[in-house]
Amino acid sequence: MSINNNSLKANNGTEFWLRRLHSLTGLFPLSLFLVFHLVVNNSAIKSPEAFNTVVNMLRSLPYLELIEISILGIPILFHGLYGLIITPKFARSNLGAYSQVHNWTYYFQRITGIIIFIFIAVHVYQFRFNEDLDFESVAMLLREPIWAIAYFVGILASVYHFANGLWNFLISWGITIGKKAQTVSAYICGSIGLIVFAIGCSALWAFYSSLPN
Repeated sequence: MSINNNSLKANNGTEFWLRRLHSLTGLFPLSLFLVFHLVVNNSAIKSPEAFNTVVNMLRSLPYLELIEISILGIPILFHGLYGLIITPKFARSNLGAYSQVHNWTYYFQRITGIIIFIFIAVHVYQFRFNEDLDFESVAMLLREPIWAIAYFVGILASVYHFANGLWNFLISWGITIGKKAQTVSAYICGSIGLIVFAIGCSALWAFYSSLPN
């Protein structure tokens, strides 16, 4: 019996730290990169030349592949795959038993996580390995209504996941304690999310509304 108890404690301890790491990677570096990526794309509203200049500058960074794998690739894989693991566990244990707003926001957090995981894979396939990536190549894709809608959904899911994840991070790490603090942080995180969503949508519109040369 003591062996089983020790094993249970070890499993609980491992799960605790995995969830903490999952939460942390969601904020550092993934949420920061999301904001950075959308701001960079937002340069398209200035001009195609401005967007091309930023893309070329980023692609000329030294050790770019190492940065992408270590700072982005590995955290994305861990955060996404572990999120897929805990999704059915939450659905079985919590959502069916409770109907609080928090449970539903957490449910949508899991659903948007699945959407984002697929969206990132498609996005990387379409653009990361495009050696001729520029404003026009992005615009050619996003002028197609089906892809414009797909990217709108991807941005919406990403921003919701980011804003709600930030709110949950502040709670789970003991930064916002008490109902009042959590309510205030909900408004703050929601406002940040709306700003980031507007940035992403304005960039999407810049590509979608551009006319072929």
